Amino acid sequence: MKKNSELSLDPELVREAQSIVALAFRNGPIENVHAGKECPVCAGKAEYSHITEAEMKSINKRAVDKLYALLWVKRYSPDVYPHLLNAGIQYAHGWDLPEKNREEIEGFARFADFFYTDTVAVKTPKRERKTREKTVESSRKKK
Repeated sequence: MKKNSELSLDPELVREAQSIVALAFRNGPIENVHAGKECPVCAGKAEYSHITEAEMKSINKRAVDKLYALLWVKRYSPDVYPHLLNAGIQYAHGWDLPEKNREEIEGFARFADFFYTDTVAVKTPKRERKTREKTVESSRKKK
């Protein structure tokens, strides 16, 4: 990994990130949550939930569906993917640039390592690996 002084924004990744967020997250159910007035009683108070479980589920489902579609296009129709990014970036004018957060990048690396195993195709947390490996092994023996 690059040192802090070498960690700089990659304009291509900035553009891709902003486009993906615009296409997968913005202009969906989050807009319904965002619309309207702030609650005069709970606005700005972190101890209160500002979103229902149903709203959160809807937001996550749409984001996963859209990200899957974008990643599918990126892999199987790579000639189309740049055009999608061009469309998405139209919504991102004036957005903040990502922060060059070394801790965030290193955190992702640690997170990925936490789930890494080369013995099971499905990635699971280390504490679940032994149980999963035994289950996989026993199911193989039954066949």
